[in-house]
Amino acid sequence: MDILFLSGGKIMTFTETTFRKTVKQRLKELFESKTLGVAFQNITNGRMIGKSISEGGDVDVLYSLKGEVIYVDYNENIGTKIDSIKESLKKSYNGKDISPSSDKSQRIKLENFKNAPKSERDVVNFRVLRSGARTPTAIQEHGSAFVLSVALKTNSAYKGIDLGKNHIALESNTYVYEGLQKIFTPAYEDRLKDWTYTYYQQQKVFLKKYEDSRWSEFEYGNNSFVKFFEEHIKNIYVTFGSSNPDRPAKTLGKYEQWNPADIYAAYNMSVIKKELDEIIKGKENTKGINLFRLNQYLIKLLQDKRLVGISLKKIKQGDNAELILRNIDSDSYMDPKVETKQYKMSDIIFDIDGIHDENKKTVSTYVKFGDGYQIDVKGSSSKFNNLAFGTLVKAKSAAQGGNAPINLVIRLMRRNGSDMSFTNDNSKYPRTDDEYYDPPSSYFKRDNYKTWFNILKKHFKNKSVSFRDFDNYIGALYEDGDGAIAQSKLMQLHFYYDSLKQNRLGVDYWLKILYLGMKVGKIFAPHAKIY
Repeated sequence: MDILFLSGGKIMTFTETTFRKTVKQRLKELFESKTLGVAFQNITNGRMIGKSISEGGDVDVLYSLKGEVIYVDYNENIGTKIDSIKESLKKSYNGKDISPSSDKSQRIKLENFKNAPKSERDVVNFRVLRSGARTPTAIQEHGSAFVLSVALKTNSAYKGIDLGKNHIALESNTYVYEGLQKIFTPAYEDRLKDWTYTYYQQQKVFLKKYEDSRWSEFEYGNNSFVKFFEEHIKNIYVTFGSSNPDRPAKTLGKYEQWNPADIYAAYNMSVIKKELDEIIKGKENTKGINLFRLNQYLIKLLQDKRLVGISLKKIKQGDNAELILRNIDSDSYMDPKVETKQYKMSDIIFDIDGIHDENKKTVSTYVKFGDGYQIDVKGSSSKFNNLAFGTLVKAKSAAQGGNAPINLVIRLMRRNGSDMSFTNDNSKYPRTDDEYYDPPSSYFKRDNYKTWFNILKKHFKNKSVSFRDFDNYIGALYEDGDGAIAQSKLMQLHFYYDSLKQNRLGVDYWLKILYLGMKVGKIFAPHAKIY
């Protein structure tokens, strides 16, 4: 059976193999079993039937664009049942975990026999949908790509479809709205109207700067430039290294640590991909390319209006979208709205009482730059994970600025003193009360936590709290089975201690972390940001 999907205005198909049918049937059996029975949506010809999460169901099942991934989105309250389903699938189909388990998703590769051909291997991605969770990023971005493609076609020479003067007119356009409905699927259809204003504003501001119908259709999925760069990431070097073993070559790591672009506008996509393929691999097809040289080439492509990477943010109802170019010259290596604030240390608020507040099982602390910007230092409440450093633009709509690459945050810390001992490695911090009170030799010690706490205490709003209080609180968290929360708090204590112990780092240090999260600077890819 061929399943149909709409991508960037085009109908795409994939074949539902015998194996995929078997997996789907097995999922159905597990969902409907007496012991695990949950309300879910089944897949029929690319559409969903049954009771969706948005209608009070427990599980939604979706296919990726080309069908190689089956997404199982589930409510957080059935996590235990889902764990049983995962194990059953792995047992039935020689399944293996192919990504670290997180508090949000877990990917499992299935094979119906050893050495199975690619066509008989599939991935099931289990994604928890927490209460009040937002529309999945993939759906948001796919919707943007579709509307922008339609807008480009209808603008200028081609006059087939009128998007109208506002988002209401966009919603009234049958072709556009039905296309968006297919992208959102019934599982998220109730959230579609929450995004039409954003989509209208995005296409409006993009066309204002890049009014031309000759752009290639926006691609989302396996044919996109995001996928292209992800496949070439191993050939992009921050440094090539040397014969000195202490100076090994450093590759870029992950696409999102370098490039915030979600989708790309391109002229003659195949030609540009060929050019980039050659320049990234090098003349001998083995050398790769230096990151800064690649960025310079991408700057030229952007300035010539041949390739524009676009970072997309949701637009608050009633606000107008703005488009700015970032990382193309000295002026755009900084954010003018940040710089005009001229922040001093006295403007920065450290909202970090969550480290010790026994009334909250929070795993987040905040560095606030007046009422405009914010760094969120986040742990995990359910898994033993490393810290993440998110950024937030608070001034209007609290738009996410992105996460700062951890390795660059650590590098920034190391540059400011050899006595910086913080490591974003949760294996160095206790997971049980026994490890907390009697840590292995490789772990930080309880005396360390006492020192860090007493030095950091002056930054707490509640200055009456003692280390004894904190010590008892952490011990109780471990005893109650909240080891991940306790560990996150200890890691945050360490980070803030190193960052604040002598107040020597100053406002520039915190601004640099903010910029790392916003992907602003020479090390990051040039792009257009619509926000």
